[in-house]
Amino acid sequence: MENVKEKWYEVIYNTKLDKLVLKKPSLRGKIIRKIKKHKFITTAFLAFITFSIINITMIASFMKILQNI
Repeated sequence: MENVKEKWYEVIYNTKLDKLVLKKPSLRGKIIRKIKKHKFITTAFLAFITFSIINITMIASFMKILQNI
């Protein structure tokens, strides 16, 4: 059986235009879709950010220890 990628659209009625229009996807929805599609890149990016934060805090604490000597 084929895998079919379906996009579900929310249709809303626009009273000003007097017709049905598609609801634009939110920014949050777009970001979540990108994260689900590119899992490896997202994981690598989050690991880089996490290790960078840990590195900065370790350097700052080392500098604080050196100042106390």
